[in-house]
Amino acid sequence: MSKFVQGFKKIIYGYIPFYYAKVFNPQSASLPYYKYVIDYHNSHHLFLFRHEYEMMEIKIEEDKASGLPYVYLPHPNSKKRLFFSKQMTHEAIKKLFMTLLMEQDHRSPHRYFDHIEEFKDKVLLDVGAAEGILSLMAIEQVKHVYLFECSEDWIDALNKTFEPWKDKVTIIKKFVSDKDDENNVSLDTFFKDKPQNNLFLKMDIEGMERKALSGCRQMFANAGNVSFAICTYHRKDDLSVISSFLNTYHCNYTNQTGFFAHRLKSVLLRGTN
Repeated sequence: MSKFVQGFKKIIYGYIPFYYAKVFNPQSASLPYYKYVIDYHNSHHLFLFRHEYEMMEIKIEEDKASGLPYVYLPHPNSKKRLFFSKQMTHEAIKKLFMTLLMEQDHRSPHRYFDHIEEFKDKVLLDVGAAEGILSLMAIEQVKHVYLFECSEDWIDALNKTFEPWKDKVTIIKKFVSDKDDENNVSLDTFFKDKPQNNLFLKMDIEGMERKALSGCRQMFANAGNVSFAICTYHRKDDLSVISSFLNTYHCNYTNQTGFFAHRLKSVLLRGTN
């Protein structure tokens, strides 16, 4: 980004709204965000601590047998290897890994959990698994993991990442939706012959969360002890649509908010049925 563009964004998204809020709305929750743009020229929704992660040293290694690149998770997961696609450059891996760690920082509105013990003896449904970092963090606590990921770019990497725990990991190469066919599966159908208690449902599927939820109505109605973390920032009406679904089943949840495109909005709904 050029210095001119940085300076322009700093004025438009930093100085102007900051001083306007200071005068007309001094209690605004947006003031720390505007101040961050002024100080760091950055408007990412994880604004309050992004600069801390940009200082991280990320070492990328290559598995000799598979040729796949990987990084070690930081402490306390420092013996776990997270693999990436061969098609990714080292720079792309570093950027993605930094973002993944920021998202699960305890200060992040995108964090899926507060304490790793939340996964103890749970069956984790990682819907939109991608590289699988959440499941890798929780793999020693969970009873089983179902990784729903249909992108071929990730399948080889996922198989390699979870190779040490292959007896408790299942990869499903289908979209999670409200229908069942060659390319799609509903969670109600997937779990019709499986125990539906003590589940942890994570959904981050680029705006398709509502369809996936429509396909697991029986699960929310009948399953016991279901925890969930569902993204709500992909579509403008995600919060109203998804919260309406959860309210139908009398779920208890909290709304985690953060900044996207310079606006404070819902990022994730976390709770239990």
